[in-house]
Amino acid sequence: MVVIRNEIELGPALRERRERAGLTQAQLALRANVSRAFVIDIERGRRPRAELTRVLAVMRALDSAITLVDHQAQTAEEALADLLGER
Repeated sequence: MVVIRNEIELGPALRERRERAGLTQAQLALRANVSRAFVIDIERGRRPRAELTRVLAVMRALDSAITLVDHQAQTAEEALADLLGER
């Protein structure tokens, strides 16, 4: 699971998921029924206020979903343990 806390983290996460799926930006755009320019802008963080419907369409095309979690303060050690899967 990838935790995204802001709009800047969304683009790289979607790019990584697209590349892992073996899709080009054009293929993803076609599947999501959005323009390739939209996919490029999202991946580069140029659409911080992008329409949620279109972002969700891209995520569905990648077989991804959003999970809401409670925000909780963590120490650096706890965050590292989470990243390493040790908790």
